[in-house]
Amino acid sequence: MTIKEKLIQEVENISESLLAETLDFVLFLKSRYAEEEITTEEKENILASQTAYLSGDYLTLDQYEVNQA
Repeated sequence: MTIKEKLIQEVENISESLLAETLDFVLFLKSRYAEEEITTEEKENILASQTAYLSGDYLTLDQYEVNQA
């Protein structure tokens, strides 16, 4: 099992409040390393993700899974 698969498995088993906190942490990590290792396009994507999250424009895990089916 890959790290990504393990992470998805863990995310599938936590509460909505922990999901929100997890998303905050992931966005923090992305922004922390954004200055060091990513392209301008990736920086723009991170900023767009952060903006969407702050405005409440994101999918819950259940919504994401429905869209993947």
